[in-house]
Amino acid sequence: MNPYEAVRLVELDLRQLVRIVLGSSWMDAALAGGVVDVTKLEAKVADERGRRPATVVSTDLLDYTEFTQLQVLILDKQWEAFAPALGKKRHIETYLSKIAGFRNPTMHARALLPFEEHLVLGISGELRNRIAIYRNIKEQSSMYYPVVQSITDNFGNIHDGVTNAIIQTGVRMEIGETVKFTCRATDPEDRELHWQLCSNAAGHPDRQTDEATGNEVVLSYTFTRADVSEQVPLLITLSSSGEFHRLPGSTAWDATAMFHYAVNPPADRR
Repeated sequence: MNPYEAVRLVELDLRQLVRIVLGSSWMDAALAGGVVDVTKLEAKVADERGRRPATVVSTDLLDYTEFTQLQVLILDKQWEAFAPALGKKRHIETYLSKIAGFRNPTMHARALLPFEEHLVLGISGELRNRIAIYRNIKEQSSMYYPVVQSITDNFGNIHDGVTNAIIQTGVRMEIGETVKFTCRATDPEDRELHWQLCSNAAGHPDRQTDEATGNEVVLSYTFTRADVSEQVPLLITLSSSGEFHRLPGSTAWDATAMFHYAVNPPADRR
């Protein structure tokens, strides 16, 4: 993992932690503490839509908060709520300060010295492990089974591993077009993780599947004539190499997510 990716993942995991710890009340906490300005966050959403007209951008305002705002919310405004997840405050203050200091160089592709790269990777790894351990305690089943961190399609639709396991993407596809998913997960026992993608439509004649193994993988699905409809449910499943699984039965899955798409009829049949 390179320093850029390490910093990016810390930021994503901090947002995930805010969702887990504060839930939907995060905005109230941030507003009460003067951490965010809703108007500015909404302007960022509008700007993102303008810059990326071909993608479905997130409307979750938490995704548009800045790293420094996350720092203030966690360390200064809501530390008592986050302490069980992160440990000693002075350590986390130092870690986040270091990450913030390295964030601009890495995000703007300026090279770090070798010892700086190692420092970024070390801090990132420890912070992400602390968050993963807290999730394991908070969500007791995660002490035994894999945890999905995120599943994102190439249009920007995301399953965050906590909410919205069924995603209505609102995306229309043409026959022959392909959708790709970037999938991330962790396992408390570092077991091998197996992913599978297929259509979950009843009676689908073409059992097209894509499979991959690892903590971070990319899966793809190409739409065919058999998919033409207003609702094509693509099912992504995750299972560990362990003997036991979160979802029992013949499937032996540990997590699932469903993304719905519409597929247009061919041009000559419209």
